Amino acid sequence: MAEKPEKKAETTNESKYPIDELSAHAEALFNVRPEVLAGALHGVNQSELTIDEAKKAVDQFLKRKAI
Repeated sequence: MAEKPEKKAETTNESKYPIDELSAHAEALFNVRPEVLAGALHGVNQSELTIDEAKKAVDQFLKRKAI
């Protein structure tokens, strides 16, 4: 029998950026104002995020229903 090739764990080496830097470029990166990014990241305990993590938080924030 032939051996199956091992699946390598994908490691991403995405850069993490300070929230202040992401906020400064919020309109270019996420197409939202810095205030929206601040709302999306409210309660996040990390001081640095990848662009994908911040984008996911913004998308979830914008889809959230208002009370």
